[in-house]
Amino acid sequence: MPPHDHLFKSLFRALFRDLLLLVDAQLAAWLSPDSEVEFRDKELIPDSPKEEHRTVDLLGAIPDPMGGCRFLIHVEIERKAGKEIGQRLWDYSIRLRGQCPEPSVSLVVFLRGGPPGAVWQTHVEETAGLEVARFRYLSFGLSRLPAEQLLARPEPLAWGLAALAKPGALGRARVKFEALRTIANAKLRQHHRLLLMNCVETYLPLKGRDAEEYASLTSAQKSPEMKAMQMTWADRIEAKGVKKGLATGLEKGRKQGLKLGLEKGIERGSMAAADRLRRTVVRQLRQRFGRVPAPLRKRLAAIRTVEELGSIADRIFEVQSIEELGLGG
Repeated sequence: MPPHDHLFKSLFRALFRDLLLLVDAQLAAWLSPDSEVEFRDKELIPDSPKEEHRTVDLLGAIPDPMGGCRFLIHVEIERKAGKEIGQRLWDYSIRLRGQCPEPSVSLVVFLRGGPPGAVWQTHVEETAGLEVARFRYLSFGLSRLPAEQLLARPEPLAWGLAALAKPGALGRARVKFEALRTIANAKLRQHHRLLLMNCVETYLPLKGRDAEEYASLTSAQKSPEMKAMQMTWADRIEAKGVKKGLATGLEKGRKQGLKLGLEKGIERGSMAAADRLRRTVVRQLRQRFGRVPAPLRKRLAAIRTVEELGSIADRIFEVQSIEELGLGG
C-alpha cells in the first residue's frame, strides 16, 4: 500500500464535513455547509522532557456562532487496525484535554481491517482489576465496507474512499470506473476533484483483465469531463516519470561519462528533461487554476533543475491557490 499520511490528511481537511457525515450524522449536524473548520497545531506537548513528542494526524475545531469553538474532532489515520489504538486514543485525549479547554471527540480511520463502516468503540481503563474509566471513540473501517455502499452516498468523499473498499460483485474495474465517472460529472471544486481522483488512482491500480475491462468501460463512455480528468492525471504521471527517468538516466550517464567524457551530453540531457517537465508544470497549473500569470511563467523559466520542478508538480494538486506554491506569481 502506498504512503497514506499526506494524501488522506489533505483529502480529509478539504472534505471534513463529508467525513463527519459518513461517520456520524449527529456530529456533522454541528457543522453547517458554509462553516470553516480551523485545523490546529497537532503537536502534543509531553509532560516531561524525557517523554517523546507525539502528534495527531488532524485536529479540527468545530466553530460556534460566536466565533469560538464548540468542540474538537481528533482524527487518526491508520494503515491497518491494531489492538493498541484504543489505548493510544485515550492517551491522546488526556493530553488534548490538558492543553485545550474544549472537549474532544476521537475518530480513527482504518484503511485496512477493523469493523466495516462507522462504529462507536469503547476502551476501558482498569486499575487493580477494577474499571476506573471508560472512553468512547469512533472507528471507520474501509476495507471491509462494500464499495457499492460508498458509491451510492451523496458525499463526494465517499466516492474517493470507494477505492479502498471491498469491490464485491462490481469488481475492481467497475468500482474504479464508477468512482471516477461520478467524480468527473459532479459539481465540485477543482481542488476537491483532483484530490478525489488522486485517491482513486493511487489506491485502485488495475492490472491484467481488470485493466482491460476498465479500458473497455472508459472507451464506451463519451464524457468530455472524464476525458479531461484522465488527461490531468496523465500530466501528473508524466511529471513523475520525467523526474524518475532523469535520475536513472543521469546515474547511468555519469558512469559512462567517466569513461567517455560525456559530461556535457549529460548536462544537455538534464536541461532537455527540465524543459519537458516545465511544460508539464505549466499545463498542470492551467488545468488547476486557469490562466498562468506572466511573472509566474518567468519564474518557472528561471528554474533549471528537475528536482525543484518535480517538487512544484507534486504540490500543484494539494494547494488551494497559486500563491501557496510560494513562487512569487
